Amino acid sequence: MLLCVVLLISAAIGGYILATDSYLKSAAPTHALGLGVFTIIDLVLIVGVWKRPRIAIIVAVLLGLVQMGAMGGDVFFGTLTFSSNITTATAFSNYLLGDWAFLALLGVQVVLILVGIAAFVLGRKAPAMQQEARATS
Repeated sequence: MLLCVVLLISAAIGGYILATDSYLKSAAPTHALGLGVFTIIDLVLIVGVWKRPRIAIIVAVLLGLVQMGAMGGDVFFGTLTFSSNITTATAFSNYLLGDWAFLALLGVQVVLILVGIAAFVLGRKAPAMQQEARATS
């Protein structure tokens, strides 16, 4: 399923950032921890799509929305993290906007949301189409 591929890409980029971005760990360790949690949830949802697809699809869309909101918050409202030092907040925002992995992960969240919504809509139509096909046979 396409949703599993998108979740795997999201987890891979998140893992890459966690493994290589020492500035994130030093400047905002709680954000690195949050990214680790998001990455683990991505991997759990891959299994969930096969075990409980309907629930996993809904959670995947919500996860994409929450992660995109958190990442946007890091860029636009970084002063909440670095409330005592506006220079540090601005530097962190600029750093994120210049980081290709951060921007790629942000883009993947948009794709995750769109693919998840499409999977949910198509999943709702599939049983009706199967019943219709049986009725005409």
